[in-house]
Amino acid sequence: MIKKINFTKYIKFLFALGVVVAVIIGSTYAYHVTHKKKPIATVNQYTKGEVNQPSNPSNSSNQSGNPPSDSKTGGSSTTLVTPTGNFVSNHHPNLSGSPAPNSITSVCNTSPGASCKIWFTNGNVTKSLSAQVTDAGGATYWNWKLQDIGLAAGSWKISATSTMGSASQTSTDPLQLVVSQ
Repeated sequence: MIKKINFTKYIKFLFALGVVVAVIIGSTYAYHVTHKKKPIATVNQYTKGEVNQPSNPSNSSNQSGNPPSDSKTGGSSTTLVTPTGNFVSNHHPNLSGSPAPNSITSVCNTSPGASCKIWFTNGNVTKSLSAQVTDAGGATYWNWKLQDIGLAAGSWKISATSTMGSASQTSTDPLQLVVSQ
C-alpha cells in the first residue's frame, strides 16, 4: 500500500525550516560583520578614568524624550565617532516569540570609552536600551527582549547616540523595527 504525501504540510515545514536557517545565518553574519569592522577613532589621549554618562532625556532640557541632536565638538581631545553597527539583529520580531523571535542582539560601535544608547521611537513614545560604555575596541553589546523595554506592536524608528564628555553623535537605522503581536 502506498501512502500519499501531504505536499502542503511538507512545503510549510520546508518554509519554516528555511526561515529558521535564514535567521540563524543572518544573526551569525551580522555578528561577524560587526566584529570585523571596528570604527577608527583618532585618540590623542585615552585614560581608564571615569567616563561621563549621557544625560537622561527626562532630566535634561530635551523634554520631548527624543534622542539628543548631533554635536560635532565637545572640547575633548578625542574625536567622537558617529555610532554604527547592527542596532537590532531582527527588524521584524514578534512579541509572542513566534514565528519570529523576540530576543534581540544590539551592537553599537563608536569611540573607545564613549557611552552608547539605542533609542526606539513610535510617534511621541520613546523607549531605549540603557546606556553602556564601549570597550577598548569601541564596541558595546546588548542581549534583550522586546518586553524588557516595553516595546509594543507597531513600527519603531531606531537611532543610536554616542556621548563622550559634552560631545554627542547620533545616527539612524535606515530600517524601522516592525514589532508584530
